[in-house]
Amino acid sequence: MSNFILHHYQPSPFAEKIRTILGFKGLSYRAVTIPIIMPKPDLTALTGGYRKTPVLQQGAHVYCDTRLISRVIDKYAPEKTLYPKDLVASANIIAQWADQHLFALVVSLVFSPEGFADLTKDIPPPVVAALVKDREDLWRGAHTPKIIQSQLPIFLQHFEQQLLNCGPYLLGQQLTIADFSVYHCLWFINNNAVGRSHLVPYPALLRWLDSMTAIGHGTFENITGQDAIDEARLAEWTSNEEYEFLELDGLKYGDLVTVQPIDYGLVPVIGELVLSLTDEVAIKRNDERAGEVYVHFPRIGYQIKLTS
Repeated sequence: MSNFILHHYQPSPFAEKIRTILGFKGLSYRAVTIPIIMPKPDLTALTGGYRKTPVLQQGAHVYCDTRLISRVIDKYAPEKTLYPKDLVASANIIAQWADQHLFALVVSLVFSPEGFADLTKDIPPPVVAALVKDREDLWRGAHTPKIIQSQLPIFLQHFEQQLLNCGPYLLGQQLTIADFSVYHCLWFINNNAVGRSHLVPYPALLRWLDSMTAIGHGTFENITGQDAIDEARLAEWTSNEEYEFLELDGLKYGDLVTVQPIDYGLVPVIGELVLSLTDEVAIKRNDERAGEVYVHFPRIGYQIKLTS
């Protein structure tokens, strides 16, 4: 079994992306089911307040954002890489576009009045009300139905043609991070009665979606949030001395900084800057329950600022 701990909840599309990558890599791991809405006290002990899902843990190291989590998994299990050298730019750019622009479209579709009614049909009204309040910042910039109807079919048709011409995967013969990022978006709408109807005109895309779903989630063992916290607290300290610290924006090793997403879930995490790479930073924080924890973020999609 790997030493990965995945903090997730089942309906999360971004968690589905990582679950499927773990399945593709054939990894065994442990999993903690976290609450869908705040508060999330066990997870907060590890992350310092970061609220997006999922989070991947290795001992006292906590990795945020699927863009970084995917790279961490690929580095741990490099066979069948998600980032083939001859496709690295295309795969990364499509993945980033899907995680942001395509995801915004599908969220707007699923959380439209009709889609949301289907999504919450089996959920008690008080829980629905709490979910609406918790997701207000995410839905504030939602696309209108008119935009969804005009734009989503364009992208779906692009995927259909690409698969027919170059398949079986989006970039040809090899699965890449682009497939997994597009997959989790289409998985989200395929699980919704209103969203599913938008996929019907695209048979090649539906076959591809079935093949991605068939990958599965690997082998995992469920543990508690306290189990994960105990593992972080008891983990051996690891050094970052092998990495050269990259000084950017006047920030130096040991500076007290905040790291915060720039799109939604705008909760700053405070800590001591201890790792600075081209597209990754890590801060060290001390938690009463978890002890000394290292929280990692990608640079893209985040702002890192010196605390005032």
